[in-house]
Amino acid sequence: MPSEETDGTEGEVILMNKDNSRVADFIDEEHPQRKYYKCDYCGEPFWKPDAFRKRFCSTECQRAAYSKEHPKKIKPPRKKITKICEWCNKPFEANVAHQKYCSKECGYEGNKRLQRQRWAEEFIPKVFICKECNTEFKTECGNPRSVFCCQSCADKYERRKEHQTTRHKEGQKEQKKRREKQIATKSVGTVSYEAVFKRDGGVCQICGLPVHEDKFVDDYWGGTIDHIEPLSLGGYHSMDNCQLAHRVCNSLKCQSAEPYVINWEEKAKENNYWKNIFDNYKSLMAGTG
Repeated sequence: MPSEETDGTEGEVILMNKDNSRVADFIDEEHPQRKYYKCDYCGEPFWKPDAFRKRFCSTECQRAAYSKEHPKKIKPPRKKITKICEWCNKPFEANVAHQKYCSKECGYEGNKRLQRQRWAEEFIPKVFICKECNTEFKTECGNPRSVFCCQSCADKYERRKEHQTTRHKEGQKEQKKRREKQIATKSVGTVSYEAVFKRDGGVCQICGLPVHEDKFVDDYWGGTIDHIEPLSLGGYHSMDNCQLAHRVCNSLKCQSAEPYVINWEEKAKENNYWKNIFDNYKSLMAGTG
């Protein structure tokens, strides 16, 4: 059993071990009855109420002793592995065999691509009818469109709604007045649609396709007079500066003064909107439109 000792303070009792091998050869003059112990690490004497239970005088000594008894293992340097980044296809030195990307940025883009591939494999397309052109279309992975088959149809629908407003109608009247004023001030000689149609052989000078004899046959494929150099850019309303063009071709050319050519076979491949317009032209010229 441990013996009872006091440090001279009234009511204070300290339980001491019978093993006195750790007792320090040190006497405190103020408290001569206190028994000091040696720190197992630094060897300095120390006293605490429960010093007989402790091996070290402080937390620092305890940590230092632990570090001495358990030294850190020095890991051998890893062998660098030269690999090709799966995103940017550039060579890099990998730290581990399963590393795929050379940087965090490449890893982010590569993982995003893998995630999209998984989405595409799990995606189930839905069938809708386009609100503008009535074409049946299937949704594609990543495309939330479910009302219009393409952006062109969506834009056309919004334009038609805008054209029904009073603001647009008033703007069209003002634009028509400005156009008539431009033609009157920049007119050189006599220009007529019939003369331009005959001179150009009834062929659109922008796309190279024939123009219907009736200039009002269709909102898109009717014939118009196009100014090679726009009046707004200094051109004149003369036979030399006028050419025959479909209404839709003239609209696509807009205010461009550069040579402008449209290949409708390629244009129709962009989306269903242009495909339907070109199909309407074929039907119109075949006499079924």
